[in-house]
Amino acid sequence: MKINRLAARLCVALLASGPGLVWAQQAEMNLKVTDGRLTYDVEYQGKTVISASPLGLNVDRQMLGEEVRIAANAPAGDGTVTYTIERADGQTYYVDTRAFDNGVALRYRISADGPRCIYSEQTSYIFPAGTHVWYASGPFQYGWIQAYQDRGIETVNGELLAPPATFRLPDGTYAAITEANLFHYHGAVLFGREGNRVQWGYVENKGHLETGIVTGLPPTKYWHEEVRDWPWIVTPRDGADQIVTPWRILMLADNLNGLVNNDIIAQVSDRPDPKLFPDGADTEWIRPGRSVFTWLTEGPDRLSVANHKKYVDGAAELGLQSVVVDDGWELWAKTEKEANGRSKWEMMKELVDYAAAKGVDIWVWRSSSPRSGNTTDIGLVDAEERANFMKKCHEIGVKGLKIDFFHTENLFTVDLMETILKEAAANQLMVIFHGVNKLTGDNFTYPNLLAKEAVRGLETVGGENSWAPGPPWPYHNTVLPFTRWLAGPADYTPLNFRQFCPPSISFTHQLASIYMFTSPMLILAADMEDMLACPGRQFIEEVPVVWDESRVLDESRIGELAAIARRKGDVWYLAVLNGEQAFDGELSLDFLPAGNYRMTVASDEGENYKKIVMSTDKIRVKTGRKLPVKLLSGGGYLVKFEKM
Repeated sequence: MKINRLAARLCVALLASGPGLVWAQQAEMNLKVTDGRLTYDVEYQGKTVISASPLGLNVDRQMLGEEVRIAANAPAGDGTVTYTIERADGQTYYVDTRAFDNGVALRYRISADGPRCIYSEQTSYIFPAGTHVWYASGPFQYGWIQAYQDRGIETVNGELLAPPATFRLPDGTYAAITEANLFHYHGAVLFGREGNRVQWGYVENKGHLETGIVTGLPPTKYWHEEVRDWPWIVTPRDGADQIVTPWRILMLADNLNGLVNNDIIAQVSDRPDPKLFPDGADTEWIRPGRSVFTWLTEGPDRLSVANHKKYVDGAAELGLQSVVVDDGWELWAKTEKEANGRSKWEMMKELVDYAAAKGVDIWVWRSSSPRSGNTTDIGLVDAEERANFMKKCHEIGVKGLKIDFFHTENLFTVDLMETILKEAAANQLMVIFHGVNKLTGDNFTYPNLLAKEAVRGLETVGGENSWAPGPPWPYHNTVLPFTRWLAGPADYTPLNFRQFCPPSISFTHQLASIYMFTSPMLILAADMEDMLACPGRQFIEEVPVVWDESRVLDESRIGELAAIARRKGDVWYLAVLNGEQAFDGELSLDFLPAGNYRMTVASDEGENYKKIVMSTDKIRVKTGRKLPVKLLSGGGYLVKFEKM
């Protein structure tokens, strides 16, 4: 067996720690060619975590990972090592690799002076036997069917795994796979294969292929139907001479805290354009905040101008930054009793001015493109319509856009999203995307993108056994922090105390969820009356949306218990969501510096799922101190710690 091995052994890093020196082992990615086949393996802390796995793409029906040799490798200043790969037929392409203390990344660069056809991808990860995996079983753009699976790696052959998928190796190491820097390329998913292997690949919605409508919500019968590895065409971006794939990311950590705090996506993502964002994420008009919307509230007039004014009043009282006006506002000229011949824009201007006088911003909803069967949607695909819409929103003082129903991550839609973000930035508009694929670092390149839905959130309550099948909510909610949230903030629309509160979780679980499912655009779904009267109202009024630090408690278990402490300034909050089994135990307070603290606590009362009990206490914290906690099945717990 002939082996040509050039290894990217991005080895031991020397880190300063106080007066002494500590050696820290980085992850290592090793590329090699065996019998003409390009493969790689990954080591972490001296142990093999990914054994020899295939690399390559099927481009124009040519397998770029086969019949190859490594012609050269060259390091760059940012830690990237570029491998020049030559095929026997003379073609040359490049594999960029990067290794970090907490994982590895790779991408391909393929020479092209015109269109190339992508048939599939061979990039794979072969895990040790006995590895456990948690993953969503449908693409995130079909966000209301995120049925999270809890499997052994040996059982995933033929399955679709939506990234980020999370793995626990037999030695306790955690890993997660996702992609980053997705621009002008088709978004990807993972497929389970034999031999403990998962492999990158592509899906498209069957409705888009059969109707020829390339983006948006297809006819109902196609909502959840994907076609795997349908060939698609790509050209170089912006006149370049190469096709550049997204980064394939493998996060690695000793524990869940390390996994949740992994920052590889941010490190490999393109920096913001200084012309659009002079101060990056700190650009003056980008203002993260808390919001409320009326889509999940009760009452026949929930979409009216008058009801939105009521929500503006409540938002001002609660100190919320904005109100999102959801689907229906563009019909106000027909639906409003007091329209009196006014246009939708005139009535929206009235609402914007009313809100501004109370220090509240207005965001507006629009579908990305007309939904199948909908006669009133306008969409943002047409360039002139999009430009006029953005300009009008800016002129009347709208501060943000909620764009919905993309339903695919094909190249056209990925390009459309980037165009929307650029044009929104030019009009100083913040954005969230709904009905859309997972975050891929696009929020770092375009910091006006505050969140993407890409999650089975509260909007699906009530459809569990029909249009929104999924696992029990206590299980679902204790998986999300360690899977979907690894890619970035989601638009879960947390907090509800009525029909959109699943009966299997408590009101305290709901309250704690706004500290668990954090987002720089945190849209609360509760009826305004319920928030104003909530015993835990202070937690609604003061919840931060940008945090200084987050720590996952050691007691956390994926799908069983999620306990995360977050710090803003000198104040710590501890949010706990419980799974399906009641919990009676202790939680570590190691995240707190030693000292005396005032505790403000929201907890469940006995077996009453619909009552939040507020209490205050004082506690002295020292090394090893534990906090006794008793939780219902689906229960919750929320604490504020203030140093005394």
